[in-house]
Amino acid sequence: MRKTGSFFAAVAVALALGACSVTLDVYSIVGGDEVYTGSTTGTAEGGSMTLQNGKGGQCIGQRVGNISGGNGFLNCSDGVRAQIQYVALSMMTGYGFGTASDGRSIRFTYGLSREEGAKYLGGAIPAAASASTAPPTKKSSGTGFFITRQGHLLTNAHVVKDCKEIDVSSVGGGSSTATLLKRDERNDLALLQAGAPRAVAGLRSARQVRQGETVVAFGFPLPSYISSGGALTTGTVSALAGPRDDSRYLQMSTQIQPGNSGGPLLDTTGAVVGVTTASLNDVELFRRTGSVPQNVNFALKVDVVRTFLDSAGVAAETSTGGRELSLPDIGERARAFTVVVECKR
Repeated sequence: MRKTGSFFAAVAVALALGACSVTLDVYSIVGGDEVYTGSTTGTAEGGSMTLQNGKGGQCIGQRVGNISGGNGFLNCSDGVRAQIQYVALSMMTGYGFGTASDGRSIRFTYGLSREEGAKYLGGAIPAAASASTAPPTKKSSGTGFFITRQGHLLTNAHVVKDCKEIDVSSVGGGSSTATLLKRDERNDLALLQAGAPRAVAGLRSARQVRQGETVVAFGFPLPSYISSGGALTTGTVSALAGPRDDSRYLQMSTQIQPGNSGGPLLDTTGAVVGVTTASLNDVELFRRTGSVPQNVNFALKVDVVRTFLDSAGVAAETSTGGRELSLPDIGERARAFTVVVECKR
């Protein structure tokens, strides 16, 4: 493969990793016989970890790394501290090890069943742990938004990949189960249906998006760390194409974070002009190129969305424009039709 192909393959991986915050089950054995269970939430670059034992003890910490692995620390309620390292087996599985300040060894796995993880835990699972046969629950979250009064909503395909159950929840509106109707992995779009929404977004139909136009993103990024009421960010359309001049995308300076995937990109009238999809992975691209990209984010154009919906036989609400709104007004409207999309695997 040519170097240019390798570079853009790396970009594709970076895009996928930069988009969603994932919660994975963690199973740990400390000192050879004490079991801790919990979860880690975040992205490939970092996140939090919380573990508990059966005696009321708790350990909380942070991890940093990349797609290959990383390191971190844990502070426990009994005063014990631990340094850990971990190795990624895939984007959503791995194992780790470390040493506690009291000298005990630590071994753990994430995203693996206990049977799958046994070889990384020294080959033996304590009897108390073997009694549980429930498979681990893997969770990830993104954003979606309603486009019809019948409860159809859009998100990214990668947000709902391999989900056994999909839940959607709005600010102050409770949660409900959604059904996956159609998924287009190539264009990274998915169509869901849930209960009747409080409000519906309108897809812009009056004019084409122009370079330099102001755009607004609304979504639910980093759900374990920042406001659960949604986040609004603003910027401009930097380019009318994405990586390698892919005409399906807009490039924008509007900041997005893990968890924004699938959310609406709006113009100053509150109409949808795109679906926020990905951002370049600063850490990975710096490692490969030596430079740090600034505010390089991408959204699927509304024309791609229309084609996808036509193939599904769904007619979305449209907007022909109107007067410009203030940013608080845009945020208030977006909050009413935008939801958290949680995938349980």
